[in-house]
Amino acid sequence: MDMRQRNFLALASATLLLSMAPAVAAPDAAPAATPGEAAAACSAAAMNWAGEDVEIRSARPFTDPAPYCRVDGIVRTDDPGPNEVGFMIALPQRWNGRYLMVIPGGSAGYIVNPSREHIRAGYAVATTDKGSHSTGALDMSFRADPGRSEDYAHRGAHVAAVATQAIARGYYARARMPRYIMGCSGGGVSTLMEAERYPADADGFIVGGAPSSAYVQTFWAAIAQHVARAPARWISPAEMTRVGQVIMERFDGTDGARDGLIWDPTRVRLTRDLFPFLSDAQYSTLELLARGLPAIEGSEVSAPGYWLANPSLLGPIGLGTTPPPWDAATRPPLFGSTVLSMKALRGEDYDALTQMDFADPRAREAERAIWDRVGGYGYDPAHLDAMARGGGKLMMWAGASDEAIPPAYTADYSAGVRARYGAASQDFFQGFLVPGMFHCRGGEGSPTDVSPALLEAMQRWVEEGRRPAEILMSNRPYALELNSTSNTAMYVSGMSTRKPADAPEAPTPRSYRICALPAVAQFTGAAGSDVRDARNWRCAGRLSR
Repeated sequence: MDMRQRNFLALASATLLLSMAPAVAAPDAAPAATPGEAAAACSAAAMNWAGEDVEIRSARPFTDPAPYCRVDGIVRTDDPGPNEVGFMIALPQRWNGRYLMVIPGGSAGYIVNPSREHIRAGYAVATTDKGSHSTGALDMSFRADPGRSEDYAHRGAHVAAVATQAIARGYYARARMPRYIMGCSGGGVSTLMEAERYPADADGFIVGGAPSSAYVQTFWAAIAQHVARAPARWISPAEMTRVGQVIMERFDGTDGARDGLIWDPTRVRLTRDLFPFLSDAQYSTLELLARGLPAIEGSEVSAPGYWLANPSLLGPIGLGTTPPPWDAATRPPLFGSTVLSMKALRGEDYDALTQMDFADPRAREAERAIWDRVGGYGYDPAHLDAMARGGGKLMMWAGASDEAIPPAYTADYSAGVRARYGAASQDFFQGFLVPGMFHCRGGEGSPTDVSPALLEAMQRWVEEGRRPAEILMSNRPYALELNSTSNTAMYVSGMSTRKPADAPEAPTPRSYRICALPAVAQFTGAAGSDVRDARNWRCAGRLSR
């Protein structure tokens, strides 16, 4: 080990201890992304500065798409435990001066590859399996293990961030760098937990498609029970697609243009006469999906409903592709996730379809106690105090047509931040809704470059102080890299091995003006102006929720 490496061993160790401290001190200046090159060998034996609980299991050089060193390892955790949290960090030879961690979605349990996109751009890009050791994209059975459950809930992403940042600092001989953490779905949950609980782990947090409480799973069970107890209430995928077509026809123009998108889905109002093709029993299911699970006297356990701006995927994922009775192969995927969680936490004999009484506040409070016991995420804007004091930034976003996690979670959390911090919230928090977008990716007529656009906006905010009051996005062709840090939602990475079908032809180019909440875009162009041009839209509306 040369003198430079010895000096950085001490520096990295000190930085590691600082990053674990609960208090956050305001930085002296914005972190600068100063490009550099590797200052150490790509060797597991040489990388001895990562921490005493860290084991580097391999360090391998690669040349495609650009030279980089891939480091894989684990962090040992305990109390509860013991457990191992896996991590990966890819270190480009020519570095752009930035650290990026992308946290996987679903139940995690896997390590994705560094994306070609991130390697080409020069990011030191990291990821983690969160220590769940899950065997399926929505397999929550690990919840029965206290150590794995704790790591999945919050500890795993934190220790992986600390370890991989220490590795990057030593590898590039750099004490400070702009650090970003992002994820969607379960990865969004972990990113929000990082911002609230471990704000020293990054300078910028990008939270996508995340519920702000574990009770979304309670809502999924309530939906399944409602249909299972009366199969006539089931709505087929074809009928749900038709529901979406009716809603689009009725509410598309509420933003000033008929462009195939409902920019403010909170304006959607269900009335029985809109859906003559549904029976009364089926309409009761549609009402439940939109209403959510309201709080009742004696319990605040609740969940918001779906906005139904495009519910074509909500049918198969929330209600299943076949009517009940269901088995393990045919039950709705969202409910299937709840089944595995509850069997792990309540016992193999527990059946939410028959044993849960959603009208009983005692039953709901029992649900709350279970999630509290395993580190269930109950987020609160008040938990952002430390991040705000430390100069951190948080961007929260959701697809306005999210079929898995009600996008109202994002709208409500954003409103809570504004209510607590007032105008000062704009210094550290911005929320966004992406029109037409499904859960984390895809959607009819929606932007395709959401993740890179958000990351670029966050970099400008952190490094240049340019607050993103609006973000321009597009529908440019965007290659999907399976099992990579570019795509970590539960449908497109990890346990997913099938690439979604490509569009039959390239769409007509379009740009989008995505506004920071509570603003929403409205068409302000002259008659005959192109609705596909963001220059004809302004952040002139306000979310009606």
